[in-house]
Parts: sequence; structure tokens; C-alpha cells
Amino acid sequence: MTLLYFLKRHNKLCLQVVNLKTILFWNLAKKQNALEHLPCLALTHQVDVFLLAESSDDLSPVLQDINKLGLGTYREADYEKTKVRAITRLAKRDFVHRYTSQGREVAIWRLRSTVMTPPEILIAGVHLPSKMGGNSVEDQASVAMEVSQEIAEFEDRSHHRNTLLIGDFNMYPYDPGMTLATGIHGLMTRALAELPDREHRGQLRRRFYNPMWGLLGDRTVGPAGSHFWRSSVLHNPHWGMLDQALLRPSLIQYLKDVLVLDFDGTHNLLGSDGAPDKNHLSDHLPVILRLNV
Repeated sequence: MTLLYFLKRHNKLCLQVVNLKTILFWNLAKKQNALEHLPCLALTHQVDVFLLAESSDDLSPVLQDINKLGLGTYREADYEKTKVRAITRLAKRDFVHRYTSQGREVAIWRLRSTVMTPPEILIAGVHLPSKMGGNSVEDQASVAMEVSQEIAEFEDRSHHRNTLLIGDFNMYPYDPGMTLATGIHGLMTRALAELPDREHRGQLRRRFYNPMWGLLGDRTVGPAGSHFWRSSVLHNPHWGMLDQALLRPSLIQYLKDVLVLDFDGTHNLLGSDGAPDKNHLSDHLPVILRLNV
């Protein structure tokens, strides 16, 4: 979406053009009721790209509903049975699928940009294995290492690192798979993320900036996390940030904001207990990110 707004500089009125792209990720937990909230989210937040995990097979009904709003023509972007599927109102030349991993847990799209060099951004959508499926922390870290390598190899083929990594990692920001230099290597501050590649065992390891650290807890805007775990086990942080958006250093300056949403503009996405309404919707909340690109 292109926005026009006025700035005062040196007592002059100047016109500035901002190419604002809005990307929303949501694990729908196979709930049809959750899918029905996409039109409200599209209208409220002017979403350019929806990335959906655990969605229903047939997205045509919700596409029809969104397209009745007059916000543009939304389409499914080259569905190849990936675990994360994309709906977008961007033209085919501006947003195109380029890669699916063998395990289908990683999909990469190219988003055309007017400010990057080269003029594109790689959007990698992921849905990684869960501990609930029997995977250990070590198992998750092993998968994270493979995913990190796949993304780095695709960056090398693309001759740039303008990468947004977004999705359901099924790990907390502080889990080893997310922080290991050999894994996702997601760091909590911009200063850390912008350091040179870290050398480990003779190889350079690329860094991601993970702004989701700053959204944990109740002293932030929005809910305390993106997922709530209802369990009586002794070790339970309750709120977790399984759904995350990370950026390579080259994109950090273009990040306008990133939020976890508990309201679609019309309807509450939380239950009476203040946690995600898993009985009617998903046990995950949407993550929305806006880039000035």
C-alpha cells in the first residue's frame, strides 16, 4: 500500500511517499471460524499479504468474502501444498513463490521493493515441529539448523540477504534453536543483530534481529504473547511467543512496527479468561508486521 503524508521541514510543506507493506501471519489451528476473521483483519489493517498455517484446504470462500470489501483482488500465491500458504492482493510480478523445502515447513516468496538493492525482499514463512508432537528441544534445534542453512543457501542464490523470516516456530525466542549461532541465530537487540557475522568452527554465521522479545509480558502493547498453554505442569510460563517475525540487519531500518493482535477491528480474539479463544478460534494469535519498502 502506498501512503501519502505531509512533513514540515525548514518551514516548508513537503510530500513524502511511503511504500508500506503489511504482512500478517496466523496459525489458524484448522479452525474455520478463525478463517472468517480475515476480512475484518484485511479491512482494519490493510493487509497486503496473509501467511496462514494450519488453514483449511479450500480458501476460495474467504477469498470471495475479502474481495467483496473493495480493497483489491486477493489471490492465493502459487499454492504448492506448503505448511504456510499465502494470500495477497499484490500483483503476480510483485509477490511470487520461489521455493519450498523438502519437508514443506519452509516456503519463500519474493516481494518486490522500491528501496532495497536488489529491488526485492525474501519472505520466508515457516511452521516448524512442535514439542507437543514428541520433539525434544534438541530435535527442534536440529531442525532450526537445517532451516537456517536452507535460507542462507537461497540468499546466496539470490545474491542478497534482504530476508524476513516469519511463522510459527513452536519455540520461544529464548529456546536454543532460536538463539544458537548454528540455528536461527535470532538476537534480542538491534545492536547485537547488526554485528558482523559470527565465526564458529571456521564458518560465518548470519544473524537475525528478533523484535518479539520486546512483546513478551504485560508491560507491552497488546497481549502478553502469541500463544497460551493451559497446563497444570510445574514448569509452565503460560504465555509464549511461538509465532515470531525476524529480520536480517539490512531490513531493520525499514521496520515500522510489529504487533501481536487480540482484536480484528470488530471482534475480540480472546476468550473470557483473557487467553486466545481456542474453543471457537485458534490457540494462536495473529502477528502483524509493517515494512516501509
